[in-house]
Amino acid sequence: MNRHLRRKNQKKQAQVSEFHKNLLNAIDLHSKKKFKEAESLYNKLNDLQPGNYDVLRHLGILNQDQGQHEKAYNFFLKSIEIKPDGFEAISNLGTIHLFNKNRDLALKCFEKALSINPNYIPAINNLSGLHHRLNDAKLSLKYAKLALALQPQNSFTKNQYAKALVLNNRLPDAIDIFRSLSSEHPNDNSFKINLATSLKEYGAIEESNQIIKNGFEHNFKDIDFFGYYVSDYKNKLSQDHIEYYEKLLSDQTTLNHTKVIIAYAFFEYYKNQGDYELSGKHLINCNRLQYSMREFDIEKEIKFFSRIKQMTDGLTFKPKIDNKKIKPIFICGMPRSGTTLCEQILSSHSKISGAGELSELTELSGIENLIQTDTEKLIELENNLKNSSFMENVRDKYLDFLAKYSDQKSKYVTDKMPHNFVFIGMIKLIFPDAKIIYCKRDPIDNCFSLFTHKFIEMSHQYSYNQTILGNYYLLHQDLMSYFLDIFQNIFVLDNEKLVNNQEIVSKELINYCGLDWEDACLSFYNTKRQVRTASIEQVRKPINKKSIGAWKKYEKYLLELVSTLENHKS
Repeated sequence: MNRHLRRKNQKKQAQVSEFHKNLLNAIDLHSKKKFKEAESLYNKLNDLQPGNYDVLRHLGILNQDQGQHEKAYNFFLKSIEIKPDGFEAISNLGTIHLFNKNRDLALKCFEKALSINPNYIPAINNLSGLHHRLNDAKLSLKYAKLALALQPQNSFTKNQYAKALVLNNRLPDAIDIFRSLSSEHPNDNSFKINLATSLKEYGAIEESNQIIKNGFEHNFKDIDFFGYYVSDYKNKLSQDHIEYYEKLLSDQTTLNHTKVIIAYAFFEYYKNQGDYELSGKHLINCNRLQYSMREFDIEKEIKFFSRIKQMTDGLTFKPKIDNKKIKPIFICGMPRSGTTLCEQILSSHSKISGAGELSELTELSGIENLIQTDTEKLIELENNLKNSSFMENVRDKYLDFLAKYSDQKSKYVTDKMPHNFVFIGMIKLIFPDAKIIYCKRDPIDNCFSLFTHKFIEMSHQYSYNQTILGNYYLLHQDLMSYFLDIFQNIFVLDNEKLVNNQEIVSKELINYCGLDWEDACLSFYNTKRQVRTASIEQVRKPINKKSIGAWKKYEKYLLELVSTLENHKS
């Protein structure tokens, strides 16, 4: 090789080395959440090498971390165009599909990534996480175990395994892992938060609160702890705390999803301090931001509810009743209507196991596809629902799934998925022998509770806009009136009646289930079981009347909601 060519190659290698070095620097800045600096360096690298797979993919991850999912999606697509077998970008694309609730597409992406590289840990963890969301405890744990076997010392893999254990009702084992991860990685707050939330689910609320308190006091500028810290009414903020987070809230460069956390935290904090003026202002701001991140199509829901009625009118399936199998008890109603309290009362009975919120029935039947506009899929669904063999198979698979939640004593298992109120028609047709409990609450109390709750993963997006929230509640009310007219033997559990006459209503509830009364149902708050809903703390305490009429303290901020509901009455 001549000297000129050797120098040219050396220069090229140096450039490659420098490029790689800068890419690693950008990734490091990214990992430290220095998003602006990282983006600037990524963009410079992209100018130097347009169409570089790694740069484009990391730009996608950066945008995803900042809540810019559409931009992230486009970067991942460009990455895959450049490198069709780029399993990393394919898996990344799956996470965007998952965020958009396109679970089938997400599943295909993760599985395709694994087909290219069977040992790609992120894709395996993503599959575990996907099945976690689908409430498939078995598959979630299966993939988590696979990842752990490949990388037993990987902290993220251990974390995902622990989360799968939580889903499999193995909270003590999960808590041990979270505790170990928190000790091994004292600067990674996610492990501390997972530990705290798991302890809270287990009923160890004081220890959970103490972990959050210690984390916040160690570094009050850490946004991860801020929201959790102020949710405890005993915790106080200093003027430095308030000024720091108010400045972040007013800063135009602060990301919207960060502002949502801050605004909601301030709403809770000032509510606990009794300052409903400031609390209300932050509540309105929080919901405005939340709704702006993903609007809700109420017209689509109207068509969906209409299709539900049409489907119910046309179905006549009559399955065989097997008294030897598990007997399901369906608890449904609007979210925040008292479904968790109902399940806690029932699961305090020795013959009833509480399974929590299950999506298995709708997944097996495919009935949620009624919300789609794809004509072929709708025809396929309607044909399936009219097929006796198909429906019998759904019934058998669901009962087998439910059996995993039952112990030797209990033959009854609760499915507390609130949204099942939409599918009461199908439930009654598949399970004519099933007990269905409809939880009902004062409309404004119910809607106010929804409006003041920040749901995970932007679910229940209708709840962040007052007019849409009111209209969605009315849609629910209309559908339930329809079901209560055509179906007999649905137990209507009125939240206000339960609160005011706990023993009488609780006994009526147990009697409806065909069981003898047990006093443990009155002291439900002492029942040790896993609770994974927004009402996690309420059901650990005796019944109180604080939530009845609580909205009146915020009346001036709820004019749209009240007007929407009241106009319907007139």
